[in-house]
Amino acid sequence: MATKQIAVKKPASQMDFLSAQKLAEKYGIPMIPTHAAQRENDLMEISKKIPYPWAMKVVGKTLIHKSDIGGVKLNLQNSHDAMMAFHELRTIKGCEYVAVQPQRKGIEIIVGGKLDSQFGPTVLVGMGGIYTEVFKDSSLRVCPVNETDVREMINELKIAPILHGARGQKGINENQLVKLIMGVSKLMVEKNISELDLNPVIATPASVEAVDIRIIEEK
Repeated sequence: MATKQIAVKKPASQMDFLSAQKLAEKYGIPMIPTHAAQRENDLMEISKKIPYPWAMKVVGKTLIHKSDIGGVKLNLQNSHDAMMAFHELRTIKGCEYVAVQPQRKGIEIIVGGKLDSQFGPTVLVGMGGIYTEVFKDSSLRVCPVNETDVREMINELKIAPILHGARGQKGINENQLVKLIMGVSKLMVEKNISELDLNPVIATPASVEAVDIRIIEEK
């Protein structure tokens, strides 16, 4: 009698940070330029490519909430600051390398995707940064979404007046944010992904760029 073969679902796995960046860029999701540093000499080469100030963060498959473990260093103004931060980050357990980026200032937004067991791929936009889970200001839709859907999502946010421009301040480049969210929606539909997080996305009147990305692949 033949034995029935039972398919065993493999556990999901987190995509390498730089690989996730490349995939996002293929879908029109703008990412802040990132360079990987594993040795001190790497910092010298990176300094020839991007100006100070820098932001540096620890990268590793087991490291998710980087800020909670001291894994993010900001306002690095020169090579001395960068070297000190590099050595500190490399001591964190699970560190595979250090990501180096030019530091940006702007409004912090989160854009994410999740594979829902009932509705399938979904996309989210909301207030980003380290207080995302505190304020819980977000809007969700089932993928795929069109431009009208995305603009409705943005307008549903409590921070929408700030994004549009308030108290004499210019609004963000909303067209770029719309394209980014639609790119996430398309990626979620076309690829075998269970979770995707872009946090923060730095939005200014001139540009919208994702700083950090986390992609969990379904196996």
